[in-house]
Amino acid sequence: MTWPFENDTSAVVRKYAKKSIKANRRTTLSIMTAILIASTFLCTLCTFVQSYWNQGVQQEVHASGDWDAQLLEVQAGQLPLIQDNDKVQAVMVKGNNQTVQLSGNTELPYLLIQNCDQAYWNTMHEKNLILQGRVPQAPGEIVVGKNFFEQNPTFEIGDTIELNIGERKIGNDTVDFLSPIQTGEVFVKTDTAQYTIVGKIDMTVSSAYNGYPAYGWLDIENIPEAADVVVYLQAKNPAKIFDLVPQIAKEIGLQSDEYGDYPYRYHTALLGMYGIYEPGHFWNSDLPKLFLALILVVSASIAVFAYIIRGAFSISAKRKVKELGILKSIGMTPKQIRLLILYEARWLSIFPILISAVLGYVFSYGVLTVYSSLTSEVTGSKLTISFSPWAVLAAMILSFLTVLLAASGPAKQMGKLRPIEAVKENWNTPTLNKSAKHTILRKCFGFSGKLSANFISANKKLFRTCTATLCLCLVLMFSFLAGFSVSDINNTKAEQDSHFNVNITMESGERIDDVLIHQLKTLPHVKELATYTMTNCAIWISDSDLSEDFVAAGGFHTKAAGEYVVQRDGQYRIPCVLIGLEQDTYKSYLSKSGISASDTSSAIVVNSVVKHPDSRGYEAKKEQVPYLNINDGQRLEITEKFLDSIQGNYSFNLEVLSTVAAMPDIGRNISFYTLPIIVPMDEYYAIIQNFAEDRAVYNYRTYMNLLTEDGFDMAIQQEADQICSAYLSGNDFYTSSKTERAIDRDKLTNGTMVIVYSMTLLFGIVGISSATSAITNSLYQRRKEFAMLRSVGLDKKGLMKLFYTEAFLLAAKPVLIGLPVLLVICATLLWLQDVTFAEFFTVFPSWGLLAYIILIVAVITAIYIVASKKIRKDNIVEVLKDDVV
Repeated sequence: MTWPFENDTSAVVRKYAKKSIKANRRTTLSIMTAILIASTFLCTLCTFVQSYWNQGVQQEVHASGDWDAQLLEVQAGQLPLIQDNDKVQAVMVKGNNQTVQLSGNTELPYLLIQNCDQAYWNTMHEKNLILQGRVPQAPGEIVVGKNFFEQNPTFEIGDTIELNIGERKIGNDTVDFLSPIQTGEVFVKTDTAQYTIVGKIDMTVSSAYNGYPAYGWLDIENIPEAADVVVYLQAKNPAKIFDLVPQIAKEIGLQSDEYGDYPYRYHTALLGMYGIYEPGHFWNSDLPKLFLALILVVSASIAVFAYIIRGAFSISAKRKVKELGILKSIGMTPKQIRLLILYEARWLSIFPILISAVLGYVFSYGVLTVYSSLTSEVTGSKLTISFSPWAVLAAMILSFLTVLLAASGPAKQMGKLRPIEAVKENWNTPTLNKSAKHTILRKCFGFSGKLSANFISANKKLFRTCTATLCLCLVLMFSFLAGFSVSDINNTKAEQDSHFNVNITMESGERIDDVLIHQLKTLPHVKELATYTMTNCAIWISDSDLSEDFVAAGGFHTKAAGEYVVQRDGQYRIPCVLIGLEQDTYKSYLSKSGISASDTSSAIVVNSVVKHPDSRGYEAKKEQVPYLNINDGQRLEITEKFLDSIQGNYSFNLEVLSTVAAMPDIGRNISFYTLPIIVPMDEYYAIIQNFAEDRAVYNYRTYMNLLTEDGFDMAIQQEADQICSAYLSGNDFYTSSKTERAIDRDKLTNGTMVIVYSMTLLFGIVGISSATSAITNSLYQRRKEFAMLRSVGLDKKGLMKLFYTEAFLLAAKPVLIGLPVLLVICATLLWLQDVTFAEFFTVFPSWGLLAYIILIVAVITAIYIVASKKIRKDNIVEVLKDDVV
């Protein structure tokens, strides 16, 4: 078969290429092995990328639903305007929420029912949370949160109950459906309805809401036009979503806020996975960095494997130099010689690339399965390995391009071949005529050291691929290990900076019972503890309020400041954190700080800020400078509205009792540019009772950090779990410990290292195969030289010593090249993360590096022993009589 762009001459060259492939089975196998491994690597890489991306999309859809944008404050009468928009693909509706009063014998008084239409149940994430039963399919059917059944075991799926529907009111004001329980509220009955429980849903809310979450079925055709609903939509062209949604919000008559923004939000996490970002946000996202990293990895992989495969093609081409010289002497053109090599590449690549699609997927499946099993306990989800024909097709195309790139070099070289030199076989032939002295090697290894070094130098092009691959394996694997070591050092520093080793968080939406606090404070084996609660707030300042040292250090002109500080009308809104210390903790802190207690309302301000928040290292970010011009006795005006979205706008004044330069040792790290304000816990509660109650769950969140005796942190954590569960619902508290976190970090690190080792293994296989090919061909070309050495008295022992020495020198070369490169990479990592060499050396697995070096020497030596077996058995007379080596 002749392709359209080929002529009869091309067909002849193609036939000769097929014959050449069959005649040179050893080199053919070497080339196909290199192509197979390269293609498998690229297929594995594509499968990894596809699986991670697909898993990210699936997890986001599973956790949050498949939608592009959400419209809030919509009334049911406005729905047709959205549904009839020709740019909208699908509309999902949730709303007409109902507060239903349960009978008096339940632990919590309400069912908080959110009704969802059929499209919502088909598309959104709630359907994935059904533990038992099914989703609602008709009016009156509901699914209820799992803690409802745990706390009220008399109820079962299938029960039909008649309940009162109503509203929560304070006076004449209706309490928002999604607000926690508020002081003075009452339930006002408006109707009665029957509900059938058809399922249990894995959904819980804080007991501060005084009710159980539930979901029902919404018939959008029969709800009042004034009923409030939330609309989720999918656009026909998601890339236009940022133009479409504001247009819809304006057309249906939604009200904008004081900044001109409408009540909507985008599914930015899911859109970002499809490469869709708001205008001006793309280059600030992680996608360009990830895409660039992927391009660099793919380009580097193609370059490396092209170099490796090129070595195999070069060996194949050089072994038939004499044939090519004869063909060129009788009229074969340089173009036809190049075509000959390219035809070989085409035929030799088809089978390995097809096989690699299967091997790549099987290899990826095994590696990612192990990774998922190691990390699923920490991440809470298993990684699903996905097979995509597009990923396989991309891998095949990249593999074929790699082979063509690899073959193009030898093709050009053979095309420039001179017929006379080729026939004589002295084109690019290694020679030992100009022998180097190698004084050091001769002293260390004797005459065999000098001779081995000359052999390797003379065949350096033959060994170049082997050296590069083994060097790359070393650099790749131990660079990743160095990165993990540096990360481990910083994590360890962060843990060491945390004085406490057991952490308890309680968030019931109300003040924690003093009895519970007392029981936790009396846990055994506890040396120190700190109890506090905290809430976010803010103050407005001007340039004159900033300290001179802070301004000299750059002030708010940093990248980090843009994430924390808002500037408007010449003023800055800086975040504050109001911290209420438990009485014993507060008194201890005053005593240690040398501050006299005051009977008036007062506060201690930690008036310091990180000097260089954009600095590179962990330690560098700990340097502090004075923040604001604040004096003792000064009054600060503080507002609860630290974000524009906060509903409350309560402001209060605090007198500054004292300013300090460092946070109290309570186990809390403060975000950049945040001003900590410390008050006694009773004063804290007196302040936040004026805050908007929609954030009560956050404002009443209480933290207790414990320092236990060595080795007792996990045991104390388990005891704290039991005590908290006796007073709080399981979703109202959370505990952790240093040991538990260290175990989780190890699982994540081990899972990641499985991937690193697996990719390195592929490079290692390539290195071993290229080493085998290079050593075999080198020894084959030097059969006459070895026969000559044996004829002048070199015995079997001396010959083996020569092979051992050459194996050692060849194995040492990638190590001697790779170690300086690795050292540079490590030094760069240490500089970027501000880690000392002493810290790094104690963590870095030096024994692993030593084991790798020994393994390289052992593998290369084993290849020499096997490959030289035939040479050691050669008949000296017959080899010397043979004119063709």
